[in-house]
Amino acid sequence: MFNFILIANPENRRVGFLQQALTHFNLPPATVVDYADLISRKQTLEQFNAPNTIIRFDSPEKNFDIDQAIIAAGFNVSDNGQHQRISPGEAMELEFDKGRILYPRQWYLGWRYLLQKWESQLTPLQGYFMNHPQDIAVMFDKPACHEIFSRHNIPVPRSLGKIHNYEHLREQMQMQGIERVFVKLSHGSAASGVVAYRANSRFESAITTVERVRENGETLLYNSRKIRHYTHREEIADIINILTAEGVQVEEWLPKAHLQGCGFDVRVVVINGEAQHIVVRLGKSPMTNLHLGNERGDTEEFLAKIGAENWEMMKRTCEQAASLFPNSLYCGVDLLILPDWKTHAILEINAFGDLLPGILWDGMDTYTSEVKAILERTAEAQRTQRIERNL
Repeated sequence: MFNFILIANPENRRVGFLQQALTHFNLPPATVVDYADLISRKQTLEQFNAPNTIIRFDSPEKNFDIDQAIIAAGFNVSDNGQHQRISPGEAMELEFDKGRILYPRQWYLGWRYLLQKWESQLTPLQGYFMNHPQDIAVMFDKPACHEIFSRHNIPVPRSLGKIHNYEHLREQMQMQGIERVFVKLSHGSAASGVVAYRANSRFESAITTVERVRENGETLLYNSRKIRHYTHREEIADIINILTAEGVQVEEWLPKAHLQGCGFDVRVVVINGEAQHIVVRLGKSPMTNLHLGNERGDTEEFLAKIGAENWEMMKRTCEQAASLFPNSLYCGVDLLILPDWKTHAILEINAFGDLLPGILWDGMDTYTSEVKAILERTAEAQRTQRIERNL
């Protein structure tokens, strides 16, 4: 019998989806380890490092106390960036301010540090990871993922390289002959700090989830579900300067194919090397994230329009991208399809991109399919070990 250990924020709905999946296979519930207890060292993972144990990290999302603790953990991590930095004491005194973008680079440094520490508590691993801490850390780093994909000939939008500030961005766009780019926080998620920026000699505009607020002579940036459109140079430069100081991935803004009158992209969940569950995300703006008020497209209409041969090619690309993280069972891949309905590119890869309620593949939701896959993978690994011992 396998023992599942789930590291998560217990109140998160993701926990319930995994427990339901385990019930489907008549397995006992997972033991839930609270991120808060791990970060505060009330608990460690050594006690769970045992044979027949399967360990899954889930998203630390939607918990401000955890965000504070992760930011605090990043304070002492060396880094040569120009990002804002606050002490652990200051981090723990931050007040909840809904939507505010707070110290994203320091948050990432803390998150990466904690993942490394938790991995060390499980080394050498006696059980099995559903998703590996090293893979999670890399998937949270957009520039690193873009570089890895480029190196392995995975199609991606053209990168403008490391961008230092607004003036540098304008210079590079002109030098490289690009008028439309996406500016993304290196470690953002859920469209946090994403700017669709256009500029030429006559005008510039920024369509973004970022709300710019001036308060006591300081600029504060907030994530907003209301897409905002900035056209004044001063406002755009201010936003981009703040984002670039925290680290950004800047890449060419490619045109999207249209379905049901909207541009769209596709979230593809790859599980155990196989592209499975998909969601077509129709964009009312350049950002297609569903929490921004966008809608799911008609999957059957999409598959009919794309054609079997093109879709097989695109699925292979998603599977190739996921295969670069062989120690993780699953990931969510964001796939862009250009207007010719054949050319495509990988926009992002998401360590926790499997939350697709109601989307079934072979009769199973993502969590159930993942449990089935890890049971098969571990059983195969145990068979191989037995054979090797008997040789």
